[in-house]
Amino acid sequence: MRRIILLVFALGGCLLPLAWTQAPTAGPAPELQKWDLWVGDWTLAGTAKDAPTEPEYKVDLKMRGRWILGGHFLEVRGTWKGKGVESTSLEIASYDPVRKINAVSGFDSDGGTWVLTATFTPGTSIETGTQTAPDGKTSTFRNTWIVSADGMSISGKQEVEQDGVRWTGFTVKGTKTKPPSGNR
Repeated sequence: MRRIILLVFALGGCLLPLAWTQAPTAGPAPELQKWDLWVGDWTLAGTAKDAPTEPEYKVDLKMRGRWILGGHFLEVRGTWKGKGVESTSLEIASYDPVRKINAVSGFDSDGGTWVLTATFTPGTSIETGTQTAPDGKTSTFRNTWIVSADGMSISGKQEVEQDGVRWTGFTVKGTKTKPPSGNR
C-alpha cells in the first residue's frame, strides 16, 4: 500500500508542472494598444538642456519600439546624440491592471534611470515621472507628445523640475521612418 501511495505522489509531482506549463495564459491587456504609437523606428531632432544654467544644444534621437514577451510589454531602445556624446537607453512599457496605469521603467547607458506613468487621449500622450541621474540627484518631469492623425510624425516637449527650479529639458520633432512590420 505504501508503494502505491508513493507512486501516486511521485507521478503527481512529475505531472503537476506539466499542467502548469499548459495552462492557458491571458492575452495582452487591451490598454496596451495605446503604446502602439511607439512601435516602429523613429527619428527625432531638436534641442535639449540638461540643467537650467547650462546652454541649450542640438540633439538627435533615434528610437526603435517593438512588442516583447507575447505582446505584454513594449521595448523601446534609443540612441541620444548631443554635445558630442552618444548614449543609449532601454525602456520597458507596460500596463498595470491592479493600479490601472500605463507605466515605463527606463535605463540609460550613463547609469541614469527613470520611471513614469502615461495617459493617452486621441493625438496626445502625457508622461509624468521621476529621473535619477548617475550621481543620485533626482528630478521630476512631464513629457507632452503630440502625434499626427496617421501616427507617422510626432513632436515632444519635456518640462523638468529639480530643487524647485523649472526648465525645458527638450523640444523635438520627428517622423516614424519604419512602420511596424506586425503587431504583437
